[in-house]
Amino acid sequence: MLEVLSLSMLVSPLSLDFTLVLAMVITVISYLRRYRHTDALILSTILLFLSKLGMSIVVSTASIFILLGHRFVKNTLQSIAVYLSLSIAYLSYLNLFLHWDWNYMILLSLISTLSASLMESIRSRPFLILLGVSTSLSVFHVYALSVPVWQILLAFAISFVLSLIALKARIADESGLMSATLIGVIIIVYTDLRFFLLILTFYILGSAVTKFRYDVKLRRGIAEQSGGARGFANVFSNSLPALFFAMNYGVFKMNVFALAFTSSIATALGDTMASEIGKTSNRVYMITNFKRVKPGESGGISIEGELSALVGCLIVSLMAYALKIVDLNSAFWVTLIGFLGVHIDSLLGATLEKKGMLNNAGVNFMATLLSGLLALVVGYTYCNCR
Repeated sequence: MLEVLSLSMLVSPLSLDFTLVLAMVITVISYLRRYRHTDALILSTILLFLSKLGMSIVVSTASIFILLGHRFVKNTLQSIAVYLSLSIAYLSYLNLFLHWDWNYMILLSLISTLSASLMESIRSRPFLILLGVSTSLSVFHVYALSVPVWQILLAFAISFVLSLIALKARIADESGLMSATLIGVIIIVYTDLRFFLLILTFYILGSAVTKFRYDVKLRRGIAEQSGGARGFANVFSNSLPALFFAMNYGVFKMNVFALAFTSSIATALGDTMASEIGKTSNRVYMITNFKRVKPGESGGISIEGELSALVGCLIVSLMAYALKIVDLNSAFWVTLIGFLGVHIDSLLGATLEKKGMLNNAGVNFMATLLSGLLALVVGYTYCNCR
């Protein structure tokens, strides 16, 4: 059923109405026959209907078409090859009718490929693959940007090779490989190598500090799983806010977004260092009432952790200054906001995470996002970096 609908996307440029009706019919039949991928068919129908209401036909039809690759994927490298082939083939066909910039279509092909491959790396069903790809394409259609093909390929090569090294070194798992590659490509394409080097610093130091006295953390039962290898949840929760600010910087060329990007990374590295080094401390206190708690408990702080957080924030701010992403005045604010963001993380951990309203990834995401938003306010108010 799903393959039939995917192939029908070849007709969509000629008649979207026919494709929509066909999707509705197939969805009803699959529901009555209890087809296992009915949820993906329902989402496909919704996406096609949204295209009738004004959403780009590229988002809906390309996302549905490349689901053909799901049946043939068995490993990470194969998923990239399969989905890239399908994406380029279909978007090239679609562009015969749309006449969009070819560089932009190639970028969309790469984004859809990495999104689909990421979902495959966590063994997702077609529904989640479709949701992930369509969401990514929607975002990039809003932040439309045309860059030379060589820059896109260079961004992919750099990001993928470094992520592959991280996989081989057991710093990241397969989902971490794909998510880091996706984030790396986007940051390089929308900004430049300086911004990529800054977030790469976070990945490297964050992974290195995870190994710090790993045996002690393992004995205490608070060590990161899989030997500290980072997965997609960790990568995305610490990087999505920074990615958002980087894309806005690339589109609007406003320095305030560079400040927000850097502050978000400072919070991410500061929190990672505080958490991983603080877990080895023998004296840990709850941030809300300063009572002694066990090492590794959400919301716990320690002297070692506080110093480590400050060092992490300083590393990011000084490197951002050296790379000329921010000026000296802004670097001071990056350190201050990043350090504050680390404590926002601890407060969220001690309250919302303890109540089960957020998990650790959600806490990391909120802390890095809030520090970036605070940086936007500071940038407009004190730094004059608009």
